Amino acid sequence: MKDRQKVGLLAGICLLVMALAAGFSFGFVYSELVIPGQEGQTLERIRDRLGLFRVGAIGWILILVLDVVVALALFRYFEGVQRTLSSITAGLRLVYSAFLGLAISYLFAAIGQVTDGADSGQVIALLESFEGVWSASLTLFGLHLVGLGVLSLRSDFVPRFWGWLLVFAGLCYTGVHGAKAMLPSMEEKVQQAEVILGLPMALGELGFAVWLIYAFFRSKRSAV
Repeated sequence: MKDRQKVGLLAGICLLVMALAAGFSFGFVYSELVIPGQEGQTLERIRDRLGLFRVGAIGWILILVLDVVVALALFRYFEGVQRTLSSITAGLRLVYSAFLGLAISYLFAAIGQVTDGADSGQVIALLESFEGVWSASLTLFGLHLVGLGVLSLRSDFVPRFWGWLLVFAGLCYTGVHGAKAMLPSMEEKVQQAEVILGLPMALGELGFAVWLIYAFFRSKRSAV
């Protein structure tokens, strides 16, 4: 039990650090510099703040590394519940991480193109590849969350609330990003659905991360 609580603490901390890194790299840097439908202005902004854009890309590497750590830690955390399902769930996140790594490579390729003085069309194409690969891979991330939810529901140490929330959040991720990949003609409606479902999608894993940290310190207090 002590080992399980320790890997749970590790997963929870990594998830919160990932959330902060994603808030910086995507929520602040990428969203600030990349303007949809404005190729020339986007290129100008990236050129003017190339150092910030590069730091944002490095932040994505941190996210990737932490994703792998979380996948392995949560495998250990739920291993005793059902080893096969825990392995599949971890595997889904590792495959997602591999695609995220591919997506990140497009970001660094875009940085190289900006440094070499490429035109906006070349840079935007690489940024669109980054967004496309990352978005499509989030369907796998959603299935990972569903797996975590099922494992939580089958366990006797995770409150059922978190299990159901993880399942719902995972279905939202898979549905929204699957629709983005397969139904590009319905992009506007999919974006509206993403806004509506954004809160449970975010709360699913982040709330679970906070609970993992709380569960560790609660167990420490109980042992005293």
